[in-house]
Amino acid sequence: MNAHPQFAEALALYAMGALDNRQELAELEAHLGTCGECRRELEALRADTALLAFSAVGPRPPDRVRQRLLKSIAAEPRMERRAQKPYVVGRMRPGWLTFAPIAVMILLAVFSLLLWQDLRDTKQLVREKQRQIDQIAKELNETSNELAGARDVKDILHASDAWPLTLVPIKTPPQPQMKVVYSKQKGALFVLASNTHQLPEDKIYQLWLLPADGSAPMRAGWFKPDNKGNGMIMHHMKSSGISAKGFAVTIEDSGGSETPTTPIVMEPAS
Repeated sequence: MNAHPQFAEALALYAMGALDNRQELAELEAHLGTCGECRRELEALRADTALLAFSAVGPRPPDRVRQRLLKSIAAEPRMERRAQKPYVVGRMRPGWLTFAPIAVMILLAVFSLLLWQDLRDTKQLVREKQRQIDQIAKELNETSNELAGARDVKDILHASDAWPLTLVPIKTPPQPQMKVVYSKQKGALFVLASNTHQLPEDKIYQLWLLPADGSAPMRAGWFKPDNKGNGMIMHHMKSSGISAKGFAVTIEDSGGSETPTTPIVMEPAS
């Protein structure tokens, strides 16, 4: 070896498997990885070493190599002692296998975290969709109630026996009025008030049906006018078929009364 004589001794021992100095072994293997000439020299030495096993004729290694080889052989423990040493299976496995379980655990943890986050987002989305569905259902229910009320008004206004009349104040100018439409067959009435006088907070206008048979007045709904004196009543009697001779309006306490409180403030126009 002319190019790298500093590795000649170590290369000869390496070819025979007797290079036991870890630092020299690491330096030589690193050098072999970059030097083609030394690799060819190593192949030649290994070939010569193989020939030595079959013949006494062959190249003679340097004396220093021979001495180091003999020392290495003498330093080796006996076979009896080595046989007692337990064989460690994991010693020869690649270093990356040591970290494989840790890597798997990390991947599982990351996957679990992503799965949990996705599940949490899905639950939030489901809750949001449920809130939207509940809101739509509420709006549909309100719309349905409004339509039902509109149908009631339409039915009473178009009833074949609808009786429209206008109520006016007694002994006062006739500006305030209440229009009443009553259906005996449906047992319901509709009242539209306008220009009525404002009332105290604890008072209301209550409408009474006056039966044609002369029996006691019957409750027919109540209302509290807005700031313009307007109000509306859609009222269903307890039963249909009640003949009425007229209607009257009184002022009652909030919540209504079971019997009229005099005086009567509105009655049918004459």
